[in-house]
Amino acid sequence: MRPEDIKKVRDAQPFVPFRMVFTDGRTFHIPHRDHLFIAQHTLEIGVDPNPATGIPAETVHASPLHVVRLEVLQPAA
Repeated sequence: MRPEDIKKVRDAQPFVPFRMVFTDGRTFHIPHRDHLFIAQHTLEIGVDPNPATGIPAETVHASPLHVVRLEVLQPAA
């Protein structure tokens, strides 16, 4: 997927959480726009956020070329 297309979903106002689905079947939930850094050839995804702070425990590095689709999730109540 083009990085520009991913950026449009991440930067939507208001932000709506979404799931990224990759060619190998992995999925990553993006609960906040700060959990996804987009570069031309790399994505950095914050995973396993601490429930109290919202700060991700680690990052996953991936290629935007391996993103199959983005699934918009329901906003948190």
